[in-house]
Amino acid sequence: MTDVREVGAEELLAVSADPFVRHQVDPAATRRAWVSGRAAVVHGTRGRLGESSPGPVFTCLGPREELEPLMREVAARVAPPVRLTVEDASYDAVPEGWRYERHGHWHWMLTRDPCRPPADLVVEVGDDTEVDGLLDSANPDSFARPGTPGVECWLGVREHGRLVAVGALRREADGTGHLRGVSVLPSHTGRGLGRSVSAALTLRALAGASGVATLGVYVSNAPALAIYHRLGYAVRHTFASGPTNR
Repeated sequence: MTDVREVGAEELLAVSADPFVRHQVDPAATRRAWVSGRAAVVHGTRGRLGESSPGPVFTCLGPREELEPLMREVAARVAPPVRLTVEDASYDAVPEGWRYERHGHWHWMLTRDPCRPPADLVVEVGDDTEVDGLLDSANPDSFARPGTPGVECWLGVREHGRLVAVGALRREADGTGHLRGVSVLPSHTGRGLGRSVSAALTLRALAGASGVATLGVYVSNAPALAIYHRLGYAVRHTFASGPTNR
């Protein structure tokens, strides 16, 4: 393969038209990248929660026919990553030294269109203990917690003074708002509270500099996917993620 180029973060952002690269890649956390056609392998330094990783974190994206030879070329040049995210269509073609068990199978979704405002009163939540308590009950594996780097705010719904639904907005490097940790108490599900929190977060996200809102959601989470489709989000990538066998 002769058209592989190694580029820095700024050049990657300048040459790539991929929305994930433009709205999710943080130049400050990107060491370098390799590109070929529409495919890219991005070497980052942050893991799944936006925190520093003990080793390279690679994100591999692009059409299968271009991404798979690019991954093989990069694998021949550099040491393997400790964590890998790859287009799901190319999961089975990950180079031998990068093999991993798929721990996360998820869609990356995006919208630029304002949605209908929430039906419920959604307020900003500033009590970290209160947010943690709800997440411990409703979503203990949440990708966001109070103190997670980059989180701009927590928005939630209260009933009789009690927090019953909550979600976070992380502000990305280009101003994109990324939804995380949308959670509803088990006793209050099925009432549209997740939709209300997600709508409020989306509208706040779209008010940022990029005018874009994004999120990640597990492929198997049908109720959440239904909400996000109704809010105007579209799937732009489907990824498989996990720690490698390094």
